[in-house]
Amino acid sequence: VSSDVVVGWSSIWVTGIVVGVQFVLCYAFFMIKRSNDERNKVFDLYETRQHSLGHRSPPPFQPHWYLKAYQMSDSETLRCVGLDSYMFLRLLRFGARLTALGTGLSIILIPIYSTGTARGNSTEGFNKLTLARVEHGDKRMAITVVAWYIFIGFILRELHNEWKSFALLRQQYLARGDEDVPKEFRYSILCEQVPEWLQSEKRLKKYFDRLFPEKVAQTTICMEMSCLDKLVEEREKVLNNLERADACAHHPKVSIGGRCSCCWGEKVDAIEHYRTELSRLNTSICHERELVPLAANHVRHQRKLSRIFSSNGALNVPENLFSGRKHSSEANNFKQPIDLSSLIECNESHFSFSDDDEERDIGEHINQIEINESKISPSSTAFVTFTSLRAKQAAAQCALTPDRTSMRVFHAPDPRSVLWENISFPLSMQDTAKFGMKVVWIVGILFWAIPVSVVNSLANLNSILQALNIKTVDSSKPWYGFLSGLLPVIAFSFLLNALFALIIVAAKRVIKLKSRSDVDAYVTYWHQLYQFANLWLIVIGGSIFNQLQALLSNPESILNTVANAMIGSSVFFLNMILTQSVGKCAHDLSRIPKYSQSLFLRLWRSERTPTKRQSEASKTPDTYQWGYEIPKITFIFMVVILYCPIVPIMEIFGLVYFAARYITYKHQFLHVNAQSFEGGGNATWSSIFVFIISIIYMSEAVFIVFMGLKKSPLSSGFGFVPLVGTIVFHLNLRRNVITYLQNLPLQRAAAIDVKEGECSDFNRLIYLQPSLNTCLDEQFHVVDSNTRGPDAVF
Repeated sequence: VSSDVVVGWSSIWVTGIVVGVQFVLCYAFFMIKRSNDERNKVFDLYETRQHSLGHRSPPPFQPHWYLKAYQMSDSETLRCVGLDSYMFLRLLRFGARLTALGTGLSIILIPIYSTGTARGNSTEGFNKLTLARVEHGDKRMAITVVAWYIFIGFILRELHNEWKSFALLRQQYLARGDEDVPKEFRYSILCEQVPEWLQSEKRLKKYFDRLFPEKVAQTTICMEMSCLDKLVEEREKVLNNLERADACAHHPKVSIGGRCSCCWGEKVDAIEHYRTELSRLNTSICHERELVPLAANHVRHQRKLSRIFSSNGALNVPENLFSGRKHSSEANNFKQPIDLSSLIECNESHFSFSDDDEERDIGEHINQIEINESKISPSSTAFVTFTSLRAKQAAAQCALTPDRTSMRVFHAPDPRSVLWENISFPLSMQDTAKFGMKVVWIVGILFWAIPVSVVNSLANLNSILQALNIKTVDSSKPWYGFLSGLLPVIAFSFLLNALFALIIVAAKRVIKLKSRSDVDAYVTYWHQLYQFANLWLIVIGGSIFNQLQALLSNPESILNTVANAMIGSSVFFLNMILTQSVGKCAHDLSRIPKYSQSLFLRLWRSERTPTKRQSEASKTPDTYQWGYEIPKITFIFMVVILYCPIVPIMEIFGLVYFAARYITYKHQFLHVNAQSFEGGGNATWSSIFVFIISIIYMSEAVFIVFMGLKKSPLSSGFGFVPLVGTIVFHLNLRRNVITYLQNLPLQRAAAIDVKEGECSDFNRLIYLQPSLNTCLDEQFHVVDSNTRGPDAVF
């Protein structure tokens, strides 16, 4: 936005009216539909947690839902929603508190700014309430400095209190875990880059037994078994089709033998066809599962042979092994037969491991399996479960080997968050893919100015019309304000959604991260970096390369341009906050998209009853993706902190946003949504603190520059005081608090072991791959077409 353009209120008023209409319609739908569901005792839409998490949910359909959500105590909220969601709510409450203070300061700053003596187009209209109205060197800026001191001091104080609370809760989580997470999770570690000679559950257990005698409960080597995984995936599709066919009132037909399953080929009875396919797949899956231990032994046998025989086929044999035997002068040309089993045992002797009895006769099994077709082999990833917290924490915190390229140990992720399709992907290849994608994202930031500039240009429709040689329109008309206010916000949302989808694909398909918590952390990091770039690209409103060129030629002019553009771009951010506050909250409460989807499915399935799988899916609570939600919140943090001394009215809009979001999210967490895994607050607090503190540093730097451009060197100099205070606060926090929260101290782990006793009754393999878990097969129930009874199982 040019400094010569008068920034009006029309787009803000029009956006406010549209958001108000959205709020009224969505909230009315929410209240009416919720009342009907309460009378009919239907929990699927607004009380979804009652189906699976009733023990961690408040009573359903409470009157005055907003008061009940606000009044619920912190301890009860934590018990119900878990530490991740609880810290997310505290983040929103922290935002509401700092914008409440900012609102109080804006009540003082707005009258002071509006009585300023600066004149010009950039000081009229909306800009009357901004720092642009204050003349260069005006004494009014002394009050701005005092308000900035109060604001920054309050933020640092609140951050200190939040970290104190989180430190206590984090230690409790590491010691006790979450009540819905299996107990074995707290005692488990994830091992990466397991060497080949340890890629056996028995050998890995012996290895850790020697490091931690009698403290190892179980070990699990993750297997690479693509054929078995494909068979299990195919069986699940067949089960889905069988359940849908069985639910139809008539007997459906399906085409087989053609290129397309829906049109060409012979028409046969769908139920019988799917039953036949299911029987075939069950047989194949059972056969593949039988091959897993044999295939694993075969791979180890082949690896032993590769260590015995050199690349040219010669034997690598110690001389003392054949003492007393006759041999020719030609190397390795033996006249007497060699006992291969003793040779293998000797070759492994320097590892202090001897072959087990079941592995000595491995040669008898090799010819009985089609090992090459099964594509089954042990991977370099494993899980180890200990009997004591002390042993688990010691294994996770110390270096097991002196070589970084050898085995590395991490805290095991929540078993519900493991991405089993990626579990066997080597860590070294993962690091390489991560570096490659890092280069891609950094280069992408440089060119991100192009789509952002297109979105930003929508705020000035007349300039677009002029570029297209079309007659311009009156910018004072309401519809012009409506389009120029909402179009950029909507386009910007679509752009960020596309970016989020791309980062998700990179995390899961390219880098192949092994847990959803790792995916969340990766997506949050890069999504947030692009949000930082978004703010400045929106403010600049042009190509970053053009701005760099101007910076090199005339540094002072670029600073003045950016300073003026910041005030002009504030209208865009106000419209964004408006659209994401009360209107969006009412939309989230109403759950109109979810209701529309279920209504459409009911109409589409009118001729058949829902399958058990479909009924359970409708009762499963939705989850929030932290990598999508958190960057939107921190972007608003960035706007309200950065603009507090410049455009103080932003704080009022920010208070509405954070207060509405806090109440809405808290109600949804308690009654509707539930996270599918627990990360102990890392995703919703620890990993985002670096962005919050970066926002504070950036805002303080902008304040210093802004005061300097306003020809107030004294105010600019005083701006360094909170900057130095923030640096000291940050260093002290990192040294005394943050460093000690990733692990449970051994002293406390030992105290828990003494108090509760060590655990040796771990009978479940919580990290067993789903394709090998036969217990999951019992979940595939299909209603028999003859009995139609609910208890018929195929």
